[in-house]
Parts: sequence; C-alpha cells; structure tokens
Amino acid sequence: MAKRNPFTKEYVTGRKDQFDLDYTVFRKCSEEATSLEDLNERLERNFQYMISRIAGENAKELMEEMEII
Repeated sequence: MAKRNPFTKEYVTGRKDQFDLDYTVFRKCSEEATSLEDLNERLERNFQYMISRIAGENAKELMEEMEII
C-alpha cells in the first residue's frame, strides 16, 4: 500500500479507486434523494464524513511517524 502524505490537504487524490468511491456515493445519494436540496444535503453529509475519516487517518499516521503515539 502506498504511504499517504499527511501534509496533503486535498481530498481528491486522483486515484481510480477514489473516483469510483465518489461516484458510488453520488449515485446512491441521487437515487435516495427526493429533491435537489435533499441531494445537496445528502452529498454534503456523506462527503464530510469521508473527509473527516481521511483527516483522522492522516493525523494518526503523522503522530505515529513523530512517535507521539
């Protein structure tokens, strides 16, 4: 597995699997949404969750490299 750079602030990595994940989330939200506003809310909620998970993983990896944990 390739090592992530914890200082990279971008969410979009450009990797094929990241695109597939983003598209899958979008498709699922668009099928469940009842209106455009609902779709926007669902997308924001789901992507915010993914962004926070990636940030958490980056922070943990950085702390391990700095031998804080």
